[in-house]
Amino acid sequence: MQPWERAAAGENAKHQETNPFLVLLPVALGLLAMWSVNRVWWFNGGQGNTGIPSTAVSRRRRWRPLAYPRRPPTLTCLNRDLEEVGSHETSTKKVTSTDTKESTMPGGRRNPGGRGNSGARIQSGASNNSSGNGSAPSNLTTGVTEEKKSGESIGSRPLAPKHVPIPSVPVDSQLMFEALSLAVSAIAASLQLLNLYRTVWWLPQSYNEYTMNFYLVDPYLLIFIATMLARRLIYALLRRMIDTVSPARWLPAAQRIMRIFLLVIVIGVLSWCLYYMSERHNTMKVFYFCYPSISVYFLMFGVSIGPFFDISTVPLYVKEDRKTKFLLDKPLHNCSLSAPAIRAEVSSLRSDFNRRLKRALFASSGTAYVCGIAPVIFVPPHLHFNVTWVVQHIVLFWLGRLSAHFAQAYPVRYCDVLHRAALHLGKWTKVEGRNNHIPTQMWNDSILWPHGSLVKHNKELYRSEGLCTAAEPGNSSHHRFHALFSNPTMLICTLLGFQLLLVAVQLIILLRTIEWYQILSMTLLLVTNYYTLFKLARDYLVCWKVYRAEQIFQEKAQASINSAAQ
Repeated sequence: MQPWERAAAGENAKHQETNPFLVLLPVALGLLAMWSVNRVWWFNGGQGNTGIPSTAVSRRRRWRPLAYPRRPPTLTCLNRDLEEVGSHETSTKKVTSTDTKESTMPGGRRNPGGRGNSGARIQSGASNNSSGNGSAPSNLTTGVTEEKKSGESIGSRPLAPKHVPIPSVPVDSQLMFEALSLAVSAIAASLQLLNLYRTVWWLPQSYNEYTMNFYLVDPYLLIFIATMLARRLIYALLRRMIDTVSPARWLPAAQRIMRIFLLVIVIGVLSWCLYYMSERHNTMKVFYFCYPSISVYFLMFGVSIGPFFDISTVPLYVKEDRKTKFLLDKPLHNCSLSAPAIRAEVSSLRSDFNRRLKRALFASSGTAYVCGIAPVIFVPPHLHFNVTWVVQHIVLFWLGRLSAHFAQAYPVRYCDVLHRAALHLGKWTKVEGRNNHIPTQMWNDSILWPHGSLVKHNKELYRSEGLCTAAEPGNSSHHRFHALFSNPTMLICTLLGFQLLLVAVQLIILLRTIEWYQILSMTLLLVTNYYTLFKLARDYLVCWKVYRAEQIFQEKAQASINSAAQ
């Protein structure tokens, strides 16, 4: 072995001797660091709250400030300690009275969880201890939490139904819907004129060069129809422009001025058309043409000019939310635990539902009258046409517009609001067999009654159904509201079935027609109804998926209530 090789071998031997020390040094440092961290954690949180909060923040737990101390452990001796504290005797009496009230339900039954309900006393003890340490905000916050918890349940039974959030389902804006309505109505009016004034232009010996006898069509009638159909779209455009340009404080006044100005222009154009139509036609025809529309409008809406331009129930100054693409003309649901508030909300929702129904009926009927019946009224006496086909066109177009307006007036989120209100309202069922030994109570309008409560109202015996009941026993409007909207998919399923039936009838008619104008007319009507069918089918699928999960939650809550009652 060479000398330099022996030197290298000696150095390697030295390194091999020092390797175990190099390995043990990081291990010792790691153990020392773990011991120090553990000691710091034990000093801050493991041995009670000493006023030094921990700086460690968990991802699954929010950071709590100093006003919210750590929850003390559940100790059996805590109640005895609370009784010995003389400075908090008043707060202890309040907690005891609250527990006594919560342990008795409105139906006269005892709360099974009220006797051993020491959670409220523990939390009140925690608040008293923290206030003794000098943290007054924690005592106030804990008292608010106790008040909320006592309001949400009677006897530890859940009263407020749990709602499933609805996904984002797009809704056509007012401008978009009016543009589509104008296009569909123009197509329907053109098809009706084609049904009335068609020609045999394809024959070699025909004197007609066009598909219609345009010289028989009254031009003033066309201007009248175009004005009536375009008024809502023009109003929507002007309103959008005013919402964009006008300041917020001037917005209501600007919109009212715009309405009055547009109404004067529309009435002027319509009066000008009616004047020249009365010169070319019989005066009784003009009277028959104007009287139904004017009389029905004043009977339904009075002297209000709002429904003449706008079919929605949105206030004048409310804008659209462009981020969520939801119309803001729907009322919002408030998950209240006050029975009078729930009944007031149901009353406002019922009024809003009826208002939307009236506007949808008037808008669809008015459009069908102007596009389908008005051309028939002013037909020349010597003109012959297929009366059955013309009447069928009017009926099918009216039903299609009715379905489209209903789909626009009652979107998914609006139906969800009605469903949530129906869950909070509940219902009463009359008990036929009267047993004097059944413990009952007189119905009180300020109490939110739990499931299975027996009450007397107007000399009748009623039993509550559902998680909570705020309805008035024997009230027919409350019963109808719950029957219609307790099943959330009932309204949308009805509209979908109606639209499917309409499309199926039009397909059958299309398969049986042989005339060219009939095929063209029925095909275009089918195309206009397909979009409404798509929207209703999408809404129904969304509701069916969402409310199936909600039904599972409600069944579990009902089962827990029944088991607790037993």
